[in-house]
Amino acid sequence: MAIKRYSRKEPLVFLLVIVPYVLFINLLVFGLCAYRDATTIVRSFGYSMVYFFIIYGFFGWVATLVKNRHPSPADLFLRIRILLPVFYVLNIFAIWGAFASYDLTGWLYCPTRPHMFWWTVLYACIMSTVITFINEGMANWDAWKASLAEGEKLQNAYQRSKLLGLKGQINPHFLFNCFNSLSGLIHEDQRAAERFLDEMIKVHRYLLRGDDEYLVPLRDELKFADAYLHLTRARFGPAIQVELNVPQAWHDWKLPPLSLQVILEHIIYTNTASKRTPLLIRIGLDEADGRLEITHNTLSKTMVRELNVDEGMDNLIRKFALLGAPEVVIRESEGFREISLPLFTPDLIIA
Repeated sequence: MAIKRYSRKEPLVFLLVIVPYVLFINLLVFGLCAYRDATTIVRSFGYSMVYFFIIYGFFGWVATLVKNRHPSPADLFLRIRILLPVFYVLNIFAIWGAFASYDLTGWLYCPTRPHMFWWTVLYACIMSTVITFINEGMANWDAWKASLAEGEKLQNAYQRSKLLGLKGQINPHFLFNCFNSLSGLIHEDQRAAERFLDEMIKVHRYLLRGDDEYLVPLRDELKFADAYLHLTRARFGPAIQVELNVPQAWHDWKLPPLSLQVILEHIIYTNTASKRTPLLIRIGLDEADGRLEITHNTLSKTMVRELNVDEGMDNLIRKFALLGAPEVVIRESEGFREISLPLFTPDLIIA
């Protein structure tokens, strides 16, 4: 079984500290007697190295337990407040054990210096403090670098998502279909044409807005979905049927912007639909797990490659992962597909 470490650099810290630590401990415990000849130096250093290697391993185990209980970088000072008093007490017993074992073995022919006991404890406590801060610094440096890398990935995914959204906005087929539907309605039903134009403005305003936030309220996404689906139903008529049922209490929960655009676009452009076999889309909520559920029947067709709908879905899934959310779940059953998106709490802000 692998030994858990406080940080990836902990072995390096040990190697840098243990040699001067042991040499000075021997000087405090035995005085210059431990350095009277080469044989005594080697024997005293080897014995102390083995003893304090075991002690250091126990200290590391204690530190790892504390870190596992309080792993957040924000818990840095809490971990230090816990670890240092514990280490100080353990150092008293460790130094007492060193003095006792040296006296019992007597193989160095150098007597210990009991009057230096508390000075040795003080030195051990100082070194424990230094090692603790070094390990914390190393651990937090690694966490900071990982956070920076994840932040950069998130920013890249976010910018890529905006680019994919922009492609959807200016796609000639999308605009042509909207204007073609609007032209037909103007001649047939002016009131319906006005409503269509209003919904079209809502869709494009949402797509074109300068959104630099990573999360938006579910309310905004549902308004967009309602407007987007209105345009789609105006084009396809009863071939697309939609049920939107999300309780008002969940409208302040959050998700990445344009999530529903990506999913609805993927559903509509990868499935065929007709009056006889309509495409049924349901947007609901799993309140137990706090997830938005988008369900539809599968009437697969050859997708339009230039819309990048598969790429958009892959990018959306990566974005949720980079935001630290539970995974996006896609379930396939006989004739149906369900896409389940985790929602973020209303008070969450990602800068």
